[in-house]
Amino acid sequence: MKQPVFYIVLASALSLTACNKPAPATATVAPATTNGPAVSTLTDPGAGALCDGKNLRISHDNSSQVIDGECGDVTVTASNGSLNVSKARSITVEGRQFTVLNEQVDTVRVVGSDNVLNLTNARRIDISGNNNMILVNETAEVSFSGTGNTVNASSEPRIEDSGTGNRVI
Repeated sequence: MKQPVFYIVLASALSLTACNKPAPATATVAPATTNGPAVSTLTDPGAGALCDGKNLRISHDNSSQVIDGECGDVTVTASNGSLNVSKARSITVEGRQFTVLNEQVDTVRVVGSDNVLNLTNARRIDISGNNNMILVNETAEVSFSGTGNTVNASSEPRIEDSGTGNRVI
């Protein structure tokens, strides 16, 4: 008689476990900071995902993403791909041969090499990687510490250049 009770308890436990669905793989929660509550991070979401103030991380090589809504901090560690994100607090590109399209961002950091960024408005651009091309309509500041980078700006930004072979046209 103990055997049927065991199977009933086991079946009940399995049915309860099946009801508890894990969080989707594309959403993680960053630890809380002293500046405010924890911020969710979308990691490698599907095309057409909604940022909705969340941070965004793109880590899959050879990917192409179009992300809707306003993002927090965007980090691209992938190579050989593209990202189109309308608005973001910041964008950091660490990969190689990646293309980023963006309309509005406060700060851009390009650490990787051979990337192309097409920006409309970026307050500050910091480039420590090599051989990157940044097209920007409006920017207030450009800082170079890498080599062989080009910024094509419609505005006349303040320039700091501690690298070599960099230019603003």
